[in-house]
Amino acid sequence: MKKLSQSQVEARIEHLDGWETDESGGLIQKEYRFEDFKAAMKFINAIAEHAEKMQHHPDICISYNSVVCMVTTHEKEGLTEADFKLVKAIEKEADDQSKEAQELN
Repeated sequence: MKKLSQSQVEARIEHLDGWETDESGGLIQKEYRFEDFKAAMKFINAIAEHAEKMQHHPDICISYNSVVCMVTTHEKEGLTEADFKLVKAIEKEADDQSKEAQELN
């Protein structure tokens, strides 16, 4: 898969709510907040399922109810279409979990 140019990355990230590039432009990241640790872990486990199917894995940091997802293609030292496909799956999981939490309240 081919590394995307900076203008290609900017065009794609423009349509992603809350996602930001790092200083190098070589990865994108977003922080998610959940009700508690258990909800955060549920989100991470759901992301893991998608990542395994795609064979493309994000870097993830967790601190109680905060999850930061960082996405890059390490072997290309930058961003590729695979990263944006993974972001789409991550966003869907976040939306699904948010809707589920609202239904419970």
